[in-house]
Amino acid sequence: MTTRPTDTDATPLESACPDCHVGIGQAHIEGCDVARCLATGLQRLGHATSCRCPQDIWTGRWPGEAECLEFGWMLGPGLPDLNRLLTTATWDPVAHRWTRPGNHATTTEGDSR
Repeated sequence: MTTRPTDTDATPLESACPDCHVGIGQAHIEGCDVARCLATGLQRLGHATSCRCPQDIWTGRWPGEAECLEFGWMLGPGLPDLNRLLTTATWDPVAHRWTRPGNHATTTEGDSR
């Protein structure tokens, strides 16, 4: 039986990006190591200059942490399994988020539509 993650599994929100120091809800500054390419889900730094993806916004969480928490892919409280996310999940360039393998659309609760 799989248990659902709880709020205690999540790390507290960080008010500013640890690299470019923008606040929650603000676009990362060009050259930020934390920002993601919203077309691929991978690190934006060094991605193709021809990519016309929108700017990534700082949410207060490390990229992919929310999906790891949602999928139950945690190594321990506050420790998302980002390696599993990057090797197992699929990036949805329309929703700008990772999805479980085989899921094309999810609700906010993570249940398949």
